[in-house]
Amino acid sequence: MAVLVAAGCQDAAPFDTTPPDELVCSLDPNLLFTSLPPDAIPAVNEPPMVAADAPQADYLFDDDRVLGVVLNGEARAYPHNILWHHEIVNDVVGGSPVSVTFCPLTGSGIAFRPEVDGTLLDLGVSGLLFANNLVLYDRNDGEVYGPQLAIEGSCGSFRGSSLELLPVQEMSWGRWKALNPETRVVSGELRYGRNYRVYPYGNYDDTTNPDLIQPMPVDDARPLKERVLAIRDGSGGRGYPYGELLSMGRTVAINETVAGVPSVIFYESRSGEAALAFDARVDGNTLTFEANPAAGNWTDIETGSTWRIDGVASDGPLAGERLRTREDAYTLFWFAWRHFQPDGRLFTAP
Repeated sequence: MAVLVAAGCQDAAPFDTTPPDELVCSLDPNLLFTSLPPDAIPAVNEPPMVAADAPQADYLFDDDRVLGVVLNGEARAYPHNILWHHEIVNDVVGGSPVSVTFCPLTGSGIAFRPEVDGTLLDLGVSGLLFANNLVLYDRNDGEVYGPQLAIEGSCGSFRGSSLELLPVQEMSWGRWKALNPETRVVSGELRYGRNYRVYPYGNYDDTTNPDLIQPMPVDDARPLKERVLAIRDGSGGRGYPYGELLSMGRTVAINETVAGVPSVIFYESRSGEAALAFDARVDGNTLTFEANPAAGNWTDIETGSTWRIDGVASDGPLAGERLRTREDAYTLFWFAWRHFQPDGRLFTAP
């Protein structure tokens, strides 16, 4: 397997291959190494947000992918285009602090409430990688937290702590703004001088490309860069490869109980693909969903209400209701899911 040169910061070259000697982490040291200095990839705090049709949003095309967050009625979009270059956006949405994180090397987009034991963290990019995954650190005091995909703290005094997961929906920009016409999105006019239309990793994220930045053992039963919707439950949980979902059709509903929660997975192949997981209960009643491929929507059998990909009922007795997006669900590359959730149960199409 070829090894690529880290490209997240175009102006900085890798300077070492070993983590600092004083760093104490509950991680396999053979998979932890330094790729860049701290903050060489600069996290962004409370960036300017603009309307979807603002000129400052013209760096986005409809098929570009975004991480969408809705909190306390406020919708915001954090494009991959921004996160390729910054990896972390610390923001306030609906009055609540949010850290939206994306690791281009593992394809993983996760939102956290950046608070541990009542202390608000200022999350930054440490410059460390663990199994090709972004390692977070607190810019308040320089202490390393641990890999994004470990969720729990892995280093120093953060060991045994855990950031709270927040719901995030990954889909195309065109789909997100159609569903959320009042959304705000990160302005492309930031102070860093980056071209947010340019993906800085060549063809790294191509499904057919097996190359990784950091050599590591991998499960090559599926394409390493295939997207997987993960529902996390410790090292287990459930993984839904996009290829398996697509084999079932262009619009798919999967009704399952995962980690004790009655759930539904909505998948659609249009508009850049999206796979989202929801709690299937409304007012304590578990709903069962079926897909309507011709219409590109979903119907629950119990009430006949019609639902959108983002879990909002658009018609019927439950119109206006919103399914709870599972906070423990997010999208990442196959190789990363297999590494960080080694006991996860793999979904295969019937």
